[in-house]
Amino acid sequence: MINYKVIKFVLLITSIFFISSTTEEPNPRVFVFTDINIDAGDPDDRQSLIHLLWYADELEVTGIVPDRWNAKGYEASVLAVEAYADDYDQFHFRGKGYPEPDQIRNLIARDRDHAAELFREAASVAEDPLYVLIWGNMNLFSEILNRYSELADNIRVISIGTGLMYPDHEEYAPENWPRGAPCALKNWNGPGRSAVWDNPRFNDMWWLEINWTYNGMFSGDEPKEMFDKLSEYGALGQHMVDVTKNEPWARYFRVGDTPSVLYVIDPGLNLDDPTQSSWAGKFRNALPEERPDYYADHNGDAEWDYADPCNTWENHQQVYNHARNTLEKERPGMYRDLLKKMDKLYQK
Repeated sequence: MINYKVIKFVLLITSIFFISSTTEEPNPRVFVFTDINIDAGDPDDRQSLIHLLWYADELEVTGIVPDRWNAKGYEASVLAVEAYADDYDQFHFRGKGYPEPDQIRNLIARDRDHAAELFREAASVAEDPLYVLIWGNMNLFSEILNRYSELADNIRVISIGTGLMYPDHEEYAPENWPRGAPCALKNWNGPGRSAVWDNPRFNDMWWLEINWTYNGMFSGDEPKEMFDKLSEYGALGQHMVDVTKNEPWARYFRVGDTPSVLYVIDPGLNLDDPTQSSWAGKFRNALPEERPDYYADHNGDAEWDYADPCNTWENHQQVYNHARNTLEKERPGMYRDLLKKMDKLYQK
C-alpha cells in the first residue's frame, strides 16, 4: 500500500533542500570614488581598479567615480576597462559570471553631475547595503552625501586613511602643504573627511576607516613577487605593468586602496562585523557611544584616543605597527586566493 503521507513528506524535504542548496546570497554592491589619473601621481589606484575588475564576478559594481577628471581620471578608468574587454573576449569571461565591458564602462562617471546621479540611483536601494569604497579624498563624496543625506542609512562607507598624516609620510606631501607641530599635518583625506566627520547627521552612519592598516599591502618582498606573477595574466596583467612605466618605484603589487575591496570579498567574513580578522586587517568599534557603527584600525595594547588622536600621539608608532601587521599576517591567504582565481580565470 502506498503511503502518500510519507511521499509528501519526502517531497517537501527534498524541495526545501533543493531551494536552500541552490539559493545564493547576492554579490555585495560596491560604489567607488577614486582619485585615479594618468601620470599625475601614485599609480596604485590604477592597480586597485585592475584588482577590482578581476573580482567583478563576486561583486556588483554600481558606479566608478574618477573624481580627478582634470588629470584624465575618466580616461584612466576607460583604459582599464578596455584591457578587461580584451580579456573578456579572449578568455570567455561571459561564461564565468563577469559583467559585459560596456556595462562597466557605462558606470564610469563622466562628470560631477553624472557621479551624483549614479550614487543616488545605487544608494536608493534599501534592501541591500551599498558599500561605498573611497580611494582618495572624500571631498566629492561629502558633497554628494550632503545632497542626499537621507540615503546615509543605506550605505556602508569604507575609506582609506583618516584625517592626519603619518609623520614618516610628510616628506612625500606637496611642498605647499602647511607643516607644523606633530599631529598637525592633514593627509590627502583630511578636509573631505572632516566635512563628513563633523556633521552630526552622519554619526550613525556605518563607516569603516582603514587608516594605517593598509600599509600591510606594501611591506616585504612578497608584493614585488606578486606583481611579477600577476603581470602574466592577460591584458589586465600587462596593464598593471603599463601603469607604472613612469613610476618604476611602484613596480610591485601596490594596491593601497584594495583593502576596501578585500573586506567585501573575504569569503570567511561576516560583513556585519569588522571586528573580526579579515583580509583587510582587524578593526575595532572605536567610539561605541558617540558613533555606534564606526570602526577603525585596531590599536592593540596601546592607549589611543580615537576621538582626538593627538591626545595620545606619542603612541602613534605602536598603533601604526600593530594596525599594519593585522593585514600583513592575512596577506598570504589573500594572495593564494587571488592566484588560484587567476589560474582558473585564465585557464593556466
